[in-house]
Amino acid sequence: MTSYSRIIPTDNPFRPLAARPTHQVKPRLWLLVLATCSTLTFGYRPPQPLLATLFWAIRVGGAACAIVALYRDPEVEIYDPIAEATALHQFQMSRLQESHQLALQQKQWEIQQFYDAHTQQQVQATIDHYAALFQRRELELLNLRQALADAQIQAETEKQYLTQSWQRQWDNLEIQVAELEASKNQLRAERDLIHEWAEQQSLELEADRQEQQEQINLRAAKLEASLEEQRQAMIAEFERQFDAMAALNQKRIDDYRKLIADLEDTIESQRLYIYELHQPEYCKGASPEELLADCVITYLFEHGIIVKSPQVVPYNKHKFRLTFAVLPIAPGRNKDNKYAESLIDAYKRLERVKEGIKGVVRGCKSMPELEIKHRQLQLTIDTSGVDWEAETRRQKDVIAEPPVEHFEQFIESCYHIGLFGPTRMGKTVTINNILGVMQDRMSGNAQLIVGDAKLSTALKVLKPRYLGAKECLKGLRDAANEVQRRIDLRDSDYRTDRPLRDFSHDQRIYFFDEINEVISLFNQPIDPDLIEWLKDNDFPSRFAVSTYLSRLWRMGAELGVLTLIAGQNLMANQLKINVVDLENLGLIFMGGAISVGINYRCKGTEKTEMEGEYRLRRERYFRTKNKQYKYYGLFALPNEQPYFAQMPAPDSYISSYTIPLLDATDLDNEDDSDYLENEASGFNFDEGAESVQNTETLGADLGAGGAESGALPDRTSPAPDKVRRLEEMLHLDFTGSHPTEPGAGAAPENPLAPGISENLVRQVLEEYDRLQSQSKVISKVWGVPKSGTSTRYIVAKWKFRKILYENGRKLPGRSWGDDVNDLKTFDELIGGE
Repeated sequence: MTSYSRIIPTDNPFRPLAARPTHQVKPRLWLLVLATCSTLTFGYRPPQPLLATLFWAIRVGGAACAIVALYRDPEVEIYDPIAEATALHQFQMSRLQESHQLALQQKQWEIQQFYDAHTQQQVQATIDHYAALFQRRELELLNLRQALADAQIQAETEKQYLTQSWQRQWDNLEIQVAELEASKNQLRAERDLIHEWAEQQSLELEADRQEQQEQINLRAAKLEASLEEQRQAMIAEFERQFDAMAALNQKRIDDYRKLIADLEDTIESQRLYIYELHQPEYCKGASPEELLADCVITYLFEHGIIVKSPQVVPYNKHKFRLTFAVLPIAPGRNKDNKYAESLIDAYKRLERVKEGIKGVVRGCKSMPELEIKHRQLQLTIDTSGVDWEAETRRQKDVIAEPPVEHFEQFIESCYHIGLFGPTRMGKTVTINNILGVMQDRMSGNAQLIVGDAKLSTALKVLKPRYLGAKECLKGLRDAANEVQRRIDLRDSDYRTDRPLRDFSHDQRIYFFDEINEVISLFNQPIDPDLIEWLKDNDFPSRFAVSTYLSRLWRMGAELGVLTLIAGQNLMANQLKINVVDLENLGLIFMGGAISVGINYRCKGTEKTEMEGEYRLRRERYFRTKNKQYKYYGLFALPNEQPYFAQMPAPDSYISSYTIPLLDATDLDNEDDSDYLENEASGFNFDEGAESVQNTETLGADLGAGGAESGALPDRTSPAPDKVRRLEEMLHLDFTGSHPTEPGAGAAPENPLAPGISENLVRQVLEEYDRLQSQSKVISKVWGVPKSGTSTRYIVAKWKFRKILYENGRKLPGRSWGDDVNDLKTFDELIGGE
């Protein structure tokens, strides 16, 4: 072991002795070796308990040796040169760092001195530069002052020169003015001479003109007298010819009337003879079997068997026998073998078609039996399946309905309508019909403003202005403000002693669907966001809908503002309004809302009767499942007894706000009046005379051959068409003015004629300026009454709107392009006409 000559005392008793070797180190090192060896026993576990106890004792002894070896005697400590060298090194490093810091500060001070000197040099250079610049500017100023003095001297010299030049020019000008004055006097004298000569010439020309005018007047008087004589002679000749033609036409008309009367008598007698000859005979009684037999007789006639002398005899409880003769037809008079010519022929036909009798006699379950007896045919018909109580049950299903026009009268009786009912109960169809009646009530000039709270696809065609509950509330406010605006205008008229405005040019229909959605959100709002929105948009915080509806119902009717609201609950407690205000509203209850309407509007026995009728209508629909009985409603007018009625069918009342359903069955059955009128207008008398000759020949044939041989008239002859055209001519006026002459009343235009003529455009514009009504102009020009399903009216309306649009006139109702027919062609409108 290494020994140290210097021992340093210490006060640290816990300093490890291994770091300070002494003369006592050797035994302690042995203790450390023993402690280290004892750690080897941790890797083995002996199974014998005694050996395991020994191993634990060795481990405890090793731990004790380690503890004793690790601690030293507290009295002395051996000197450590490494620690002393470390402390010396740290001291030297601190001294070196301090010297380095001083050197760095010295260097920074030198650098700062250098920058200060450099900055001072730059400042001095700048001062020298500006001093030199100042000297140059002073030199330039001196030069400028010298140049200014020279320029002043030069200007003074030029001024003197110009003064002298101006004086010379002024003298010359005075001389020229004197010469000009002399020339002016000379020209004035010449002008006076010219005026005197012109006045003299004017007098001479005036005298010549008066002389020529007198000659012209004399000649004009002679010519006027000659023309008047010629005009009177021509008028007299025209009147003579016209009287002769009128007398001739009247004579022809009388002849035509006489011939037509004779032909009508002949044709009518022959027609009645043929009709009576070819008609079957029916049973004279009215028993159920005889009524069924009449249906069989009609069926047989349709198949060419003409029944004569029918007799009905009940066979048993569920059968009856029909015995009848057959009308024979001459072989030469049975065209296309239409009728049975004999009894055998009728028997053969009846064998082929008797199965169809089962379809005629409802309840016939077996094939009818056919026999020939005593030159007659006998049918035995089964009636075991006939329901004899059907009529009794049908009468039970009959419920008294009001007249068809009740719906229109109901809408016209009240200005504001409330439609109350659940969904899927025909409210949309009813709304379309209500709008049609309202528009017709306002002569088709009303503007429809729609608010849709639930964004329905069915109302998209109406192009709603207000979408959603919030916008519908704004729409109600706009409607109420419009009523107030009109009140203010009338107030101004009243105070200024002017006629009160009727607002017929600006009538409006406000329609709000699903009004309950708006009421539930804004009448008594709970949501803080909705309350904040009402405040931001200046709405009442409570009962906003009730306030606006009350104002509309109280004052809107007189001012041309009508309303239609639809919802699922329109009672006063839901709307939060007075019951008196609700009396301004005509209510229509549909579906499940009918029971609510009965409880609201009916009392006592009236309520019992209405509930009974409501129960009958429901039972009728549930029993028959007929959809025509499904859609009905309770109509309640203010201060009148409510009543039940079926709802009108779709498109019963067409307006420009709905899409018309144009089917082949919906078109009007147009009569032949327009066709006959057009035919008569193009008829000439030569063609008419020829037709009269044809009818005379036909009458002779009928009178000669027809009476002797009993031959039937020829149904294919063109005589009836000619006769019909001649008959229409009886109503024409041949003595009046021609339709093309000015002032003559022209016949109505044919709306189905293609094209639009200039005369039609002029006539439509004149009538519209005078009448200011679409339906009146169409009735006046085309002679077509208003109808939503007539093709003639739809085409006439299309021409009317097209003429106004192309001539820059304001269209009544909707603008161009908004109507469903505006963009269609003429061929698309007339379809299969």
